[in-house]
Amino acid sequence: MASFLLAVISLPAWGAAPTSIDARPFPRQYSASSTPFTVYQPQMESWEGNRLKGRFAVSVKTGVETGADGKTVDSLDYGVVWFSALTEVDKEAREVTLRKATFDRATFPTAIASQDKYLGLVRSVVRDGATFTIDLDQLEAALAVSQAEKKPASLPVKNVPPEIMIAFKPSQLIFVDGKPALRPASMEGVQRVINSRSLLLQKDGRYYTRLAGRWAAATALEGPWTRLDKVDKTLQAAADQAVGAQLVDTLDDPPESMQELLAAGGFPDILVRTGPTELIVVDGDPQFAPIPGTALSYIANSRADVIINGAKDNAWYVLVSGRWFTAASSRGPWQHVAPDKLPVDFAKIPPDSPKGSVLASIAGTPEAFESLIANSIPQTATVNRSKAKLEVMYDGEPKFEAIGGTRLQYAANTPVPVILVPGGAFYAVDKGVWFTGPTATGPWSVAQSVPSEIYSIPTSSPLHYVTYVRIYGGEDDDVYVGYTPGYYGTVASSGVVVYGTGYYCDPWIYTYWYGCPATYGMGVYFGWSSYAGWSFGFGWGYYPWYPWWGPWWGYPGGWWGGAGAWNFYGRWGNAVVAGTGAAWANPYTGNIGRGYRGGYYNERTGGRGVGRGYVNTNAYTGTTSAGAQGVRYNPETGRVVGGTGGAAYNPYTGQSAAGGTRTVVNTGTGRTTEMAGGKVSGPEGAAGGGAINSDGQRVDVSGAGGYRYNTDTGEFDRGGVARINDDVYAGKDGNVYHYKDGEWQEVGRPEQHRGNLDGQTRNDLSRDRSAREGGYQRSNSGSVQRPAGGYSRPAGGYSRPAGGFSRPMGGGGRRR
Repeated sequence: MASFLLAVISLPAWGAAPTSIDARPFPRQYSASSTPFTVYQPQMESWEGNRLKGRFAVSVKTGVETGADGKTVDSLDYGVVWFSALTEVDKEAREVTLRKATFDRATFPTAIASQDKYLGLVRSVVRDGATFTIDLDQLEAALAVSQAEKKPASLPVKNVPPEIMIAFKPSQLIFVDGKPALRPASMEGVQRVINSRSLLLQKDGRYYTRLAGRWAAATALEGPWTRLDKVDKTLQAAADQAVGAQLVDTLDDPPESMQELLAAGGFPDILVRTGPTELIVVDGDPQFAPIPGTALSYIANSRADVIINGAKDNAWYVLVSGRWFTAASSRGPWQHVAPDKLPVDFAKIPPDSPKGSVLASIAGTPEAFESLIANSIPQTATVNRSKAKLEVMYDGEPKFEAIGGTRLQYAANTPVPVILVPGGAFYAVDKGVWFTGPTATGPWSVAQSVPSEIYSIPTSSPLHYVTYVRIYGGEDDDVYVGYTPGYYGTVASSGVVVYGTGYYCDPWIYTYWYGCPATYGMGVYFGWSSYAGWSFGFGWGYYPWYPWWGPWWGYPGGWWGGAGAWNFYGRWGNAVVAGTGAAWANPYTGNIGRGYRGGYYNERTGGRGVGRGYVNTNAYTGTTSAGAQGVRYNPETGRVVGGTGGAAYNPYTGQSAAGGTRTVVNTGTGRTTEMAGGKVSGPEGAAGGGAINSDGQRVDVSGAGGYRYNTDTGEFDRGGVARINDDVYAGKDGNVYHYKDGEWQEVGRPEQHRGNLDGQTRNDLSRDRSAREGGYQRSNSGSVQRPAGGYSRPAGGYSRPAGGFSRPMGGGGRRR
């Protein structure tokens, strides 16, 4: 590690770094007009769109005095400052940057005559363009606590069961989006089914497909399919052309287990479907494993979430796209079960069990509530209107169709969502940014506002997802924009987050094929954990450029992982969009990421570092592993961070392991922080341990153990206790309080021991304390999963592949 530290410290000065971003941990010390003062952890009051309002405690040094023990201590005036700021959220980095902060008012109960002077001190440190950062974990925890008693919003979705196929041997789903549409391929006599992401060719009345370098044929799409040793040159050429144009995915780089199967002469069953379908593959005969503390068991040799209820005639339950379906056996028939109508044992599933991730899809659980909170937080950025450009291509002349329940129309023959509003104006969305134009073909410019009627587009419309893209205002050439995960396809319904609306729409199929948003067939999984927060992902083989609609249109490749943290604004590049500078896994910002090795320099923050990292998944052995090593240096704060880490998870066996170390050196304060931890878990239970120790001039932190926070009760379940001296709180009443040994005391007035606080003040302070501890624990419990090397952290095992050879394909197309 020493060599890494030296490497960072000795990096060349690539350019002057801006000095406006304050990323130090709280409490933060400042000085103005030769007067030192300290700002404590902010407490959120509201967060709407990109506007955050809150308050924080401040202590101003007025001199020194002799304490009761005869020692000299600082003499301090305490007060509360209320603020408002614009937010830029980076979910990959778990960081919120506050810009254009204003400090509206202040109260200093013990120094009323100095209130205006002290407020001026605080205002003086935030000059034009200055920003500072807050952990997203802290704000999510604050939202969870503040909204714990609110009824979550719910939208209507369709829950008609798809065709659920449970296969007990290697199988491959090929999805065709509606009635197969044959169009001439590149070779004479060969046609291709254009409305499928799989390769489906027809010649001389037979159908052909290529899978992992092997060919199969059938006299009808529904099969049976037979493996072929070879095909003629025209079929081979047509396949190569379609693959080269990225029109199809033939799994040419298959996992090792599939290679072994093919090498041994085996071949997966090919299943072709033209309607909503989910394929669940079990690796041989089902292996049932009990879920402790319940009458439930689960199929251990499948990546899908299949649970058997022993208390109800061994009924089968499967979780598909966040929806629960049940049947008497694996053969069906299946029917939907509302997330708040599941058997009571489902809510008792231990969070650290192999099926703990399903709690995010069970209404009323803390995990489901946390998921709703995370699903409501937007990814935000600032767009330069003069540099963001858009061109829209159509399959022929623009063709518009009505959006039911509104006066709006949308263009059906383009993958870009283009909306015609009454009066003749056109609006379009691309990569999370709204554009407007006088005609359907433009010219397009970044919109500064959007008609409110657009946000009434119902879930029954294929364009519902555009309602999650917002404009928050702007000035000059800057427009403040954001989108929530609904832009990816999620919907909050009946107390949980689901994927897709469940409504079917007719795809556009003419010369080209433009698919509609698909609810099923992608192996979508959700999950929430204390270290990774909430996210969702797609099954193995589903890249972000599937399907060709909305945000996925034209996406250049991808990976499996936490879709809730993907940042589409990074696709614009730094010249167009600001606010993505902390995304370690985002190559557009110059930071290192998945599978990358080398150095980086961030022009926005002046941060620099070197490192290496990887994430690897074997879809058929079921093991996901990740590791990283590296350091980073922030010249504004003097912090040097170095660390190593690794993790592995096998959903077949339920075994997982993780471990890592992290060292932080602050060259400005001399603080050194060391952390280490490890965890091993399996079906029979879990064991883990960890420790943190930090010594510095101002704040000392120590502790050990883990935690789980219940937003309904406000209780913490943890094996250890973390201690931090940032336990100063700003009360809504303008007084500053300190929490110690279960009691509140008004700071600055030691003679007033406020054990008898009025109920509302006590409740407000207790909520703020719960939010602060929850966010702190969440941020620091992930030190193993988020080592300093900078890889995009694994999604915690819930964004896992859909299982076996069920690599679903199909569902969208784009113009070529």
